[in-house]
Amino acid sequence: MNVFKQLYTSIYSPKTISTFRFQGIGKTILYVFILSLLSTIPTGYHFSTGLSEGIKGFDQTLQNELPDFIIEDGLLSADTEKPIEIKVDDFIIILDESGAFGVEEIEAKQNAIGILSDRFVFSANGQAQSYEYSLLNMSITKQDLTEITSQFNQLLPIVLTILFVVMYLFGAFVKFIEVTFLALLGLAIKNSLQRKLNFKQVWVMAAYSTTLATVFFFIMDSLQVIVPSGFIINWFVHLIVIYLVLKEVPPIKKKIKEA
Repeated sequence: MNVFKQLYTSIYSPKTISTFRFQGIGKTILYVFILSLLSTIPTGYHFSTGLSEGIKGFDQTLQNELPDFIIEDGLLSADTEKPIEIKVDDFIIILDESGAFGVEEIEAKQNAIGILSDRFVFSANGQAQSYEYSLLNMSITKQDLTEITSQFNQLLPIVLTILFVVMYLFGAFVKFIEVTFLALLGLAIKNSLQRKLNFKQVWVMAAYSTTLATVFFFIMDSLQVIVPSGFIINWFVHLIVIYLVLKEVPPIKKKIKEA
């Protein structure tokens, strides 16, 4: 059975998952990498789209709508008396030297770029990254930032590719940790059910047992639907599936002593 058919059957069939315990570890590792890719695609897509649209909108707004400003000695000085907030499509751009806005306020905007009093903040899908001006050790004007943004737009495809690869590798690392921890819990469950299995077999079944929750959150993330208590639901489903899978494994046969 190829890995894609395994993925499909692992969504609904604990009995089929139990038969995978005899397969090689290499194929299972490949399967975990595929699950990792599946869970990374929605986040990577929405983040890349948000970043791309934000940078393009920021470039246009920077040139045409924001007043002159300068970043010097780690602080912003702008030709305005109050914070400026401009909405470009689904993105918000904020210029604020007063300190009224912070990282949390920019993050709450979901998709936003903030040129704040002491730092630059970028938020995509509610995930913010901030960079303090003091790290620059140089002065930057509006014109300088315009040139930097234009150059960054040209490198954007390369930057997005690198970011996606990094996200995927991190996601794969987390998925392997998740599968290993589930396998450890599976050892305790198989002992209570009196199933004769080694750790390798339990690890293989644990990998396939994560399929249902992974596919569910793939769909939810693709639709940008926030699942309340997602972490708890994820592990609850994992435990239910691994339990059902281990129950499908034939129990240890007890030897009958001769009289």
